[in-house]
Amino acid sequence: MGGWTCPNPKCVYDEEMHAGERCSLCGAEVREFDFAGLGELLKEKWNVAKLKREKRNMERAMERVKFCPRCGSTDVFWASGLPQLWSTWECRRCGYRGAVILEDSEMAAKLREDFSKEKASR
Repeated sequence: MGGWTCPNPKCVYDEEMHAGERCSLCGAEVREFDFAGLGELLKEKWNVAKLKREKRNMERAMERVKFCPRCGSTDVFWASGLPQLWSTWECRRCGYRGAVILEDSEMAAKLREDFSKEKASR
């Protein structure tokens, strides 16, 4: 029985191939294997594709400018690495710590103005 797809899990080539052929994208050589081997290969390829999608989605989400919901500052960071703080953002300017974060620049400008007035009145 021939192979059905490129044996390299990171390769996107998924056309039918036969034993001894080389993948036209990555050059990996197809070896003979049984259906159990094919199932494992397809499962591994699916997992690699899923991880790539998740990584791309996370990068897109992190590319957007974030603003502190208390003071409107962009000096915020995701406080990751601590188990009890899975979705916690922290502001270096005002010390805000919470799950809510803004991505609306107009609202952030208004917050900055209000925060400055509040700080000046203290």
